[in-house]
This record gives sequence, structure tokens and C-alpha cells, in this order.
Amino acid sequence: MGLSTAGAAALSLAGCDASGSPRSSSVTPQGSVPLRMSAYGSAARQQKLQQVFKLYTKKNGGEIDLELLSNESYSQKLSTQVAGGNAADIQALFQNIVAQFATKNTLAPLDRYAPKTLDLSHFEERSVSGGVIGGERVALPLGDNAYGVIWDKAALADLGMSVPEPGHTWDEFITFANKVREKSGGRLYGSIDDSTDINGFQVFVRQRGKELYRNGKLGFSRTDLEDWYEIWAGLRKSGAAPPGDLTVQTAVGGFGNSLLVTGKAPNFFIYPNVLSAFQYMTKNQLGVSTMPMPSASKSGHSVRASNWVAVNARSSHPADAASLIDFMLNDEEAAGILQAEFAAPPNLQLRKALDFSETDRLFIDYVNLVSQEFAQPVPSLASEFPSGSSQVMTAFVTIGQSVATNYQSISSGADSFFSQAEGFLS
Repeated sequence: MGLSTAGAAALSLAGCDASGSPRSSSVTPQGSVPLRMSAYGSAARQQKLQQVFKLYTKKNGGEIDLELLSNESYSQKLSTQVAGGNAADIQALFQNIVAQFATKNTLAPLDRYAPKTLDLSHFEERSVSGGVIGGERVALPLGDNAYGVIWDKAALADLGMSVPEPGHTWDEFITFANKVREKSGGRLYGSIDDSTDINGFQVFVRQRGKELYRNGKLGFSRTDLEDWYEIWAGLRKSGAAPPGDLTVQTAVGGFGNSLLVTGKAPNFFIYPNVLSAFQYMTKNQLGVSTMPMPSASKSGHSVRASNWVAVNARSSHPADAASLIDFMLNDEEAAGILQAEFAAPPNLQLRKALDFSETDRLFIDYVNLVSQEFAQPVPSLASEFPSGSSQVMTAFVTIGQSVATNYQSISSGADSFFSQAEGFLS
């Protein structure tokens, strides 16, 4: 999802006009103007967005074109459009590319449209603060999210067990996973092996008061990584987690190939805005809980957005673009259409007032729980995704798989990771 070197370099040439300002300096929407939005996702997302656009144009006139691409091709296509000066007025952005675009001056500052056109009064500050890059607010969350663990409630109930309580410790989790394996007679693993998941590891290092990155370099030690590997190695050794080759096999093929959906393990570590996708694939009722943690005050958890939205700095109608974003985020009817499509609605009033499906409400209640009881501050997107971080993420997966399959020892794997990651971040 990262930008190519050529694309990133070209962004700086395409961001603004000669004065360094957006094409239009008006902070008041004109109305009845054509707008374009680029986004990524499924056909279902496309239908929902088009319904929202129809509502907006009914009230404000004009027309809105939607360019929707697959997740895999979106970032590169958008960087090419920006470099060529023909990017859409409104842009959905993955979390890891917001800072890259912002530092090339391709995103319009948004505070100039607040509060009259863009109302942020009902947003959680922890949520919106991530979109401030270099002192400028350049992106807003499309939905709030919080990392967690999806559990198969029905499979656990068959064993006379229930989903671990939010805030459970690592020792409790390890005991629980081994108990699942024992009580199922070996039919179930007690947990998937999450050792190759950099998002889970990020929560783990935050529990130790650290971050994945500090000032563009790794923010944790070899000991932290080795301790992470040791947890999962212990679970593999006891049989509570699957062998490494099975973990590698299930890493491809999408959610449908996961041990949770195939009924071989009762959980999946992930940002649970995808809960409805998992629930669609299984007849068993699912639940959500936190990752294991040392304590609530050292949870490592946070509330943050993985989907963001911004205004093109070269838009001919930036105020109208901001007005459309405001409508998507703050209009009750629009939010009712989008539901949890981009995760929990960031407008806290609407999040409380809207009717959601049972599955979406479960996810949203989980985000609220993390916000109220476990959330810790998060760094800016610029700090969280420095240049080279996408290559670091790939290395984390491949080396983690090598350790899990015993091609490398824990010590050797940690050495390999640090060697590669430090090269990517230099």
C-alpha cells in the first residue's frame, strides 16, 4: 500500500499552485458544483456511498462521481493521479499513506473550514488528532477502530467456556488457550498463532511503554521481539497454538481460510471492524475481547482510525469537498446509510443514536469499551508510519513465519528482523 519512489517524488510537484495554496481560497461552499471522490473497497461500499451522494446532491445540487478501486491497487493508482494533477477532490486514504501525501503538500488544510462547514464538535479528540501532520489537520477519520480478538462464542460454549473478559492478562490467556486444547480433546487449538501480526505486536510493545517507531527508527528492542516470539513458541510447543506450517498455509486465502472460520481455533486477532465479514462466514455466534495485557493501565490498546478522508489540495472546489465530508460524517441519514462501513462512526452523538445490526453494535460497543476503559494515546500518523514501514511490515511477516516453522531460531529471527528493518528505515 506504500507509494512508489517515483510516485512519491512527483507528489511534491502536484500538490498546490504557484502560491502554495489550494486553487480556490474560498472557505464557503458554492453549491451545485461537480465533485469527484476516490475510494477503495467492495461493491457494497460503492452502493452505500452512492446513496449518500444522492442525498447530498438533493440538498446541495451538483453531481458527485465515485471512483472505487480494489484495496490492492488503490494507493498506487491514487499516487499516479496526484502526480498527474487529476486526482479526485475527496480522497479516502489508508492510514499508512496519509503522512506520505501530507508531507508532499497534496492535502488541503481542513481547519480553515471549521466549524461552519466542517463540524468536529462531536468527535473524540484522540480520534481526530492522528490526522494532524506537521501542525496541519489534513485528514479526518471515516470510522474509529480498536484492535482486539474475535472469539467463537459457540465453540467455547460447547466446552463449557466463555470469551475471556476484557482486560485479561497474558498468563490468563495462555492458561485459557491450553484449557481449550485440553477440553476439546485436541479437536481445537486454543488460539491461532499471532506471532506474524505486526498490529498485535504493536499493542504488545505499547504495553511496555514503547512504540514500533521513534523518530523514524525502530522504537523497541531485540528483547521485546524475542519475548513476543517466546509467547507463541510456548503455545505451539504445548499444542495450544497450531504448528508453523499450518499458520503459513492459513495466511493466504482470506478470512474464509482462517482457523476461526474453518472451526479449528476459536479466535482471530485483528481490528474487529471486519466482525460482520467473519460472522457472515460462520453460523456460530462471535464475540470480541481485548488482547491480553499486563493491566488496564498498560493495555497497549488505543482508539484510532484505519480509514481516513482528505481534500485534494488542488481541488477547484475545496470548500464544497469539505462540505461533502461533513455531510458523510455528521448527517444522521448519511451515517445511517454508512453504518459501520468504515468502522464505528466518529461522530459520538450519531454513534449513540443510530440503530445498528446486532453484529455492528457488538463491534461498536467494543470500540466504546476500549475508549472508556483501556485507550492509551497514539502517535501521529507521521510517527507511526515512517518511510520504509511497509517494507518493515513485510519483513515482520516473513521472518515471523520462518521462526514459527523452525527455519530460524528466535534469536536468529530477531537478528534478521533488526538487520532488515534498520536497512529499510535508514
